Amino acid sequence: MRTLTIFLFLILFSFELTAQSRFSFGVELFPHVSWEQDPAIDAYGPRFSKHAGIQVGYRLGQNFRLQSGLAYTEIGARFQFDGDDLRWGTQHNGQGGFNPDIPAPNIGTVTHNTVHRFVEVPLRLTYLSPGEQARFYLSGGLAPRIHIQSVNRTRHELPDNGGTDRLSERVSNADFDRLQLSILGSAGVEVNMGKTTFFAGPRIQYQQLTGESESITGPNAFELGYVQLGLEFGVRLY
Repeated sequence: MRTLTIFLFLILFSFELTAQSRFSFGVELFPHVSWEQDPAIDAYGPRFSKHAGIQVGYRLGQNFRLQSGLAYTEIGARFQFDGDDLRWGTQHNGQGGFNPDIPAPNIGTVTHNTVHRFVEVPLRLTYLSPGEQARFYLSGGLAPRIHIQSVNRTRHELPDNGGTDRLSERVSNADFDRLQLSILGSAGVEVNMGKTTFFAGPRIQYQQLTGESESITGPNAFELGYVQLGLEFGVRLY
């Protein structure tokens, strides 16, 4: 009986060690630029956005890893204009025409940002090339997202060093779907240093931002395509 108890203990202990060696925990950062694919205003361009989270991985054999985790992420767009980008009543030539050579009023510079914030729970399958210390990886998967908030942020740099006005307010004319979905792909290198692994590589992510907007005729459903492109990097512990 004593021998059987010891044997079962050794089996359970070895199983626990195997399970521990298969799991990994880490943190990731993904600074990126994001932009809307077909903006209603052509002046909208890429915006620098934030992403930070934690990872949980489970090794499937020698060359594959299943990953999930929890992250905060942003998508958005920005545009900037000054007096020269607008047409003013003072620039009419008095004959029904517009004369761009007439100087425009100096209004300073206005920068407008739209920011959409989410909590993300990704599910990724990662392929690892054979190797010991340095290995290439290729990863892809789905990333369900929960919409937290959408805000408009405006920064007005006043003319003649008059200071800066800032305004931040929630997007009030749209109702965004709470649950959103994005797809992602990345490739890079991870370097093993004992039980610690460092990784880095380019990453791209795509999301259809969905919801309804208010109009004169009632709610209108919309789908806005957003792209995120940047560098993911972080550390993983085994």
